[in-house]
Amino acid sequence: MPYTRRLLLAATLAVALLAPAAQAEDRFITLASTTSTEQSGLVPYLLPRFKEQTGMQVRVVAVGTGQALAIGMKGDADALLVHDPEGERKFVAEGYGVDRREVMYNDFIIVGPKADPAGIKGLKDAEAAFRKIAEAKAPFASRGDDSGTNRMELRLWKADGIDPR
Repeated sequence: MPYTRRLLLAATLAVALLAPAAQAEDRFITLASTTSTEQSGLVPYLLPRFKEQTGMQVRVVAVGTGQALAIGMKGDADALLVHDPEGERKFVAEGYGVDRREVMYNDFIIVGPKADPAGIKGLKDAEAAFRKIAEAKAPFASRGDDSGTNRMELRLWKADGIDPR
């Protein structure tokens, strides 16, 4: 038997023999989650309970919301845990997801220098605070990372027709 034919036969045999072992591994799902959710301790708290109830492992990919949604759009995650309700609804409406549920919510807190050049201290309305920051031409640092927080920030600017650049 020629060498390449023997090699092909050996490779085929190896695949046939190892396939059952590969199938016997623990079943798993992939969860694309925000870094903040993963780092909050919630994900590590939930994973053992999920495994106990389902017998399935969870492989977590901790990224920003925008990246998690993109991973889901490519079909590289079985579930997403993100915080961008508008983006999530669009994700489902476009057929990438099937069951959106509210799990948590965010508080949007704006932190600035003690001098408060925009005069926003004590405001309870983030949109109004952003408007005052723009009117005062006060410096503003954005995360700019396509996270759920950044997406909300951009919506707040847009709500008043403000281009933060």
